[in-house]
Amino acid sequence: MTRNNFLMAATVVAAVFGLAFLVAPSQLVALYGVTLTPQSEVIGRIAGSVILGFAIVFWGARDGDAVEAMKAAMTGGLVANALDALILLHATVTGLLNGLGWLQVLINGALAVGFWYFTFGKGKTI
Repeated sequence: MTRNNFLMAATVVAAVFGLAFLVAPSQLVALYGVTLTPQSEVIGRIAGSVILGFAIVFWGARDGDAVEAMKAAMTGGLVANALDALILLHATVTGLLNGLGWLQVLINGALAVGFWYFTFGKGKTI
């Protein structure tokens, strides 16, 4: 197996599990005999966003091109942080998190903006 094929396989696995954790965390972990509370579903969805970010990184790194790998890492950071901000916003607004949830919304939102700016905006360096 080549590195390229390995990273493509890793992309598929990460994308499948990342999306499953994002969309249906309780149903996914129930397959393993675990029960989530509504609050722990938030953590499952955050894990899904991070795993999906890894899928983007793996895909971009598969050919060994440093510029593409950096762009994939930045895009993965953008996707993970933007999804986290949305997940945490929903959890805070619906009362699953206390007021400190707003701080996490701001942190992840600011990180998403930074990843976007340095990847696609005027601060683009790659």
